[in-house]
Amino acid sequence: MWDANNQPPRFSVVIPTFNRVDLLKETIASIKKQAYQRYEVIVVDDGSTDGTLAWLAKNEPGISVVRQNRKGPGAARNAGARIASGAYLAFLDSDDLWLPWTLQAYDRIISEVGNPAFVAGRQHLFENSRSDCLDILNEQGIEMQCFRDYFSSSDAWRWWGASSFVVQKEVFLRVGGFSELNVYAEDADLALRLGVEKGFVQVLNPVTFAYRRHGSNSMNNLKRIIQGAWLLIRSERQGAYPGGRARLRQRLEIITRHIRPTVFACLNSGDRNAAIHLYKASLWWNLRLLRVRYLFAFPLLLALSFLRRKRI
Repeated sequence: MWDANNQPPRFSVVIPTFNRVDLLKETIASIKKQAYQRYEVIVVDDGSTDGTLAWLAKNEPGISVVRQNRKGPGAARNAGARIASGAYLAFLDSDDLWLPWTLQAYDRIISEVGNPAFVAGRQHLFENSRSDCLDILNEQGIEMQCFRDYFSSSDAWRWWGASSFVVQKEVFLRVGGFSELNVYAEDADLALRLGVEKGFVQVLNPVTFAYRRHGSNSMNNLKRIIQGAWLLIRSERQGAYPGGRARLRQRLEIITRHIRPTVFACLNSGDRNAAIHLYKASLWWNLRLLRVRYLFAFPLLLALSFLRRKRI
């Protein structure tokens, strides 16, 4: 744990976990390889029953541990943030990994840009049992895109899950942290609430985290993905996101970019009712954005899904 000259760490690494003790071991090992050392680690155990707490107590006495009953990843990250002492919160899920240069890269970027509110790291995807494949990755020179704020980056995808998020702690707490509803898209919801905070950086190089693809990934649970889509829709309708009418188009670009793939995922799974309701709920937003291909593709694909059902 960082304690040189009694200075607080610059980064608080917050790891939510639930019944992933074997994967958590790899995640923590990847943090220990950091070239940059001004950090603390906070693990929030979200009601695990697999011996996570016992393993942490025996093997990782320097890590701060928070225990809570099962509430979901958003609530777990918030619990970690509340006890963090770093100026920046660096979130890392317990099935993902860092590279040895990750925090060093974040530190350089934050210093060069001038303390941006929100930094989004670059991902590398790998399969469940293939963490050795990360050996092919090399540290590269820093490349980044800098924006006035997150909404200014609305023309494209800019991040890949909460493991790409590095956020000023003060800003994180001010906007309310992650949604504590146990649904997905809590990361998208937070990004939208960070929308007008000063300074957003997308890291283009180097890779800063490795996203592990496996059967229990959150993105494999369509029901909760749908619930997350509705979280974004309701929050926008209720005025929960900043920027007012002046930033409406940018918000809608970001929100509909999450909704459209969810609509098609519903169709592909055979859940036509969910697809129709999400399509209708975001119809005027997509019309405003002139998403013509999407607007015409959905009714066609919906009709084809009914035809396929009749033939079965």
